[in-house]
Amino acid sequence: MQRKRAKLQIQNSEINSTTASHIFKGIAIYVNGRTEPSVQELRALIILHGGVFEPYLVNFSLVTHIITCVLTEAKIREFKNRKVVRPEWLTESVKAGALLPWRDFEFVQGPRAHQLPSYATDASNSNAQRAMADPEWRAANTSAAPGFIKTYFENSRLHFLSTVKAELVREAQARAEAKQEQQQAEGLERADYSPVKGKGRERVIMHCDFDCFFVAAGLLSRPDLRGKPVVVCHSQGNQGGSSSTSEIACASYEARERGIKNGMSLQQARKLCPSVLTMPYEFERYRDLALKFYTILMVHADELQAVSIDEALIEVTTAVSRVSSADPAKDLAERIRAEVKAETGCEISIGIAHNVLLARLATRRAKPAGALHLRPSDVPGLIATLEITDLWGFAHSHRDKAREKLGSTALSELAKKSRTVLSDALGKKTGETLYNAIRGIDDTELRSDKQRKSVSAEISYGIRFNSRETAEVFVRDMAETVSQRLNELKMRGRSITLKIMKRAPSAPVEAPKFLGHGACDVFNKQTALVGAGGRATSDAKVIGEHAWRILESFHFDPQELRGIGIQIQKLEPTDGPVNTDSNQKRLPFKPAEPIARPPSVIAPPSPAPARVYAAAVNLAGPSTDASLPAIDDVDPAVLDALPLDVRQELEQAWQRRSESPFPGKAPPVQRGSGPPRSRSTAPQSVFPGGKAAGLKLGPRSGGYILDKNSVHPNRPANSFLRPTDSYIRDELGLDPVMLALLPRHIQREQLTAARLIKTLGAIPEVSGERLILKPRRYDPPPDLFRQPPPYAKYPEKPKLRQQGRTGEKVFFTEADDVQGLIEAWVHAFKEIPPNGKDIEFFAKFLVQCVDSERSTDTGVERAIAIVKWWLVLLRRYWGDYEHIEGTVEEAEDARVAEAWWKAFRDVKERIDVVARKKFGGRLSLR
Repeated sequence: MQRKRAKLQIQNSEINSTTASHIFKGIAIYVNGRTEPSVQELRALIILHGGVFEPYLVNFSLVTHIITCVLTEAKIREFKNRKVVRPEWLTESVKAGALLPWRDFEFVQGPRAHQLPSYATDASNSNAQRAMADPEWRAANTSAAPGFIKTYFENSRLHFLSTVKAELVREAQARAEAKQEQQQAEGLERADYSPVKGKGRERVIMHCDFDCFFVAAGLLSRPDLRGKPVVVCHSQGNQGGSSSTSEIACASYEARERGIKNGMSLQQARKLCPSVLTMPYEFERYRDLALKFYTILMVHADELQAVSIDEALIEVTTAVSRVSSADPAKDLAERIRAEVKAETGCEISIGIAHNVLLARLATRRAKPAGALHLRPSDVPGLIATLEITDLWGFAHSHRDKAREKLGSTALSELAKKSRTVLSDALGKKTGETLYNAIRGIDDTELRSDKQRKSVSAEISYGIRFNSRETAEVFVRDMAETVSQRLNELKMRGRSITLKIMKRAPSAPVEAPKFLGHGACDVFNKQTALVGAGGRATSDAKVIGEHAWRILESFHFDPQELRGIGIQIQKLEPTDGPVNTDSNQKRLPFKPAEPIARPPSVIAPPSPAPARVYAAAVNLAGPSTDASLPAIDDVDPAVLDALPLDVRQELEQAWQRRSESPFPGKAPPVQRGSGPPRSRSTAPQSVFPGGKAAGLKLGPRSGGYILDKNSVHPNRPANSFLRPTDSYIRDELGLDPVMLALLPRHIQREQLTAARLIKTLGAIPEVSGERLILKPRRYDPPPDLFRQPPPYAKYPEKPKLRQQGRTGEKVFFTEADDVQGLIEAWVHAFKEIPPNGKDIEFFAKFLVQCVDSERSTDTGVERAIAIVKWWLVLLRRYWGDYEHIEGTVEEAEDARVAEAWWKAFRDVKERIDVVARKKFGGRLSLR
């Protein structure tokens, strides 16, 4: 740090060589934060007039005064006993030619939460004070009035802009589809096409924006005001006089030429241009014009992202590919402009490029009423002329940070900085975004429907409560409004946040803006929103009760409240899956189709089995099992009358049938489209091996038949899947009517026999020998590809270079992070020498930190801190070998120590080479 300060003092001495005066002699000044004039201007002013500029506040003893325009609460406590002054002390002293008393310019902290608007020239609004003194007027025009919330949102420009966008996109899409169907019916539709989004520079993005939308819409019915300075605001005519605090929402180009800007008060505008004219808001007209605008864009767009009511981004890759001309994108843009002009009577400007960032920049060059195609070859020239704040998404805070840490805000200068330098100064994400933007790279995708994260309602105008009761009624009415919005979106929430704006102690009772909130302290408190059964809710009573309890917990005086807001988060749909992301793609599964089930067919009841199975008598020989009747169909009395040998032969046949009807190869079962399986009500055998037959043939006296439910009560009954009648008649050659009259087990036998005859030509003979099934040896073909055996996984040695996800470069910007990485690296190589590639990688990193051409001034501090920590680690493990070089010991730990110390000395020498060129000496590690 001392060397860095010395270097800066050398630079300051070059400026001091042209000293204009010695006004600030003996004064050392440190500039804190954002100031006006900027820190660079103040630095030159201090040095030119004999003072000392301290860029870093290392020690309070080195500075005499601190210059600032704003301080955080922590800085206020830190600088409590210091001489903190405003920049005006320096500028006024230079004008006066002498050092003025610093206490006349002492910095005093103002209200923290909300800064007073720029139009606030008075301490309080006298018109509001007189109006609020009338109780009747107060009860009819403030938050205590019935229906105040509804009236407020009906006339709120911001509420209109925030709610109409999604509605416009839905209606415009429906209109565009209807228009295309009509053109197709009339034969006017162009060739069919499927929208195909381009990638990279193949895409064609258009940024379409109305020119002074509110003013242009108002001029449609007021053509006599064209060419005059016109603004749109709530105050009309001479209402409010020259002291009107009404905020300007839109100013015409003629008004802008006179210095009037959007957001300025009418009071300030009349000071700049006394002849300025006003027009009222016309929300319905704005909505109708915007709907026509979006409908036209929807016809041409592959994808549309609504930015605001008068602004949209569209991808027109497909539409441009169908236009044949020298510049099809420009021709299509002019066609869209002409269509919007014909439909709305208003002009729009269109910027064209291959990504969103460049399309926005092109629109600025195209305004007013024009179209500009920014080609890739023109991007570098345009970027070189811009400041960092000209890029969308970069504000004044980024500009000040870039000026302080990078020394410039011009993109032409920032383009010389590396990605790492930009990330160090602005943060990793912002630095990478800026690095890509300077090179015209932007991979932002258009999103037509962003998922809603919260639903809220907030009012900070006209909030004047005179009692606790009026405040409670207002909070519950606002909860009703939030509930209605949730129900319209079919959402409910699990969390509620209450925002409270309380008048600042130093602020007047009536703010400079009429019925405005003025300077306030803002309080936010969040709690869980619990509905019935602990579920998410959108119930107005539940929301109101939670919001009121939060407000009561602060114990604020209701008369001090100036704003109330209720926000519901952690949203869930009232119907459908929870936590669905509208931007997340879903797998294109086909919807499930209902299975057509044929009407169930109930078979007629089977007739009682005959006492004598006549069909079996006529068959040739009783030895054929296929001709044997089932045991259930045989009368027990008949069996008892048979001879013993005949009866034993029948029992053996029935037992063989029970084991396996046909041991031969059976054809695959063909499932028909018949009725679903049904339970069979006939009693089934529960004994294997045909033991039921023996039980049936036993003596009747003293015997009984077991019920299957008494043995296995939980066993499901066998089911029988019967083929269709057409299959039985046409394929198997059986009579389905006769087959249905047979018992179920006989139906199975007949169907099996018929299938075997159809497949094999005959019923295979029954073999008395049991089949022995052995697995067949598999012999793979000689040309079969075999995967090589897997390699054993050995632990990899640790590496200093960190590996991130595919395509991601992992790097550290803070010294603490790098020190932690170095400690892990040294610890991992305590027993083996370090990797040479790791040492080279580490050396390049440290050299880059010290080199001013590739890094900021803070890089030297980071390099010193890292090297010091490296030295501490080496002394901790191998301190005895620090001053030993070229050891001849054979011990492994000695060789490891020598390798580490040699690496340290080599890296230190490389850093010192750069330091000598930069500072004239080596880096000190003391």
